[in-house]
Amino acid sequence: MALQEKYLEKIKPSLSPCHKKKFQSGWGYTLACPFCSPIQKRESKKNEKCAVLHPVEGSPYMMFSCSRGMNGGQQGLVDCGKRMRFDTFLKYWNPPQYRKFVREKEMEKKDYRPDFKQQRLDASASVRPEVG
Repeated sequence: MALQEKYLEKIKPSLSPCHKKKFQSGWGYTLACPFCSPIQKRESKKNEKCAVLHPVEGSPYMMFSCSRGMNGGQQGLVDCGKRMRFDTFLKYWNPPQYRKFVREKEMEKKDYRPDFKQQRLDASASVRPEVG
């Protein structure tokens, strides 16, 4: 499981209603926008699935985008239209999980495992007695 998918699974319960959907670039989710849905007046608008988390084609990254207010109309209370990468979405929606995500992402980049083979070669080269 990729790191983004792991953290998406952790925050998915807070993004209800959230449903899995097949996009052209892979599997993603449709959901009610967590940024603009809570301030809508009507209950039907609060639960409207106007946002998506979808994979970017040819990339391991996911994008969040909200379509509320994108049609040019000014009917709703909020003209959201937010678009951001998954890590930015996580930063705004769930900062504690974002900090864990960044820490884990940095740990993946670094290779903390020592290279014992190289250490053995270095040690054996320094132990050899000089002949002469």
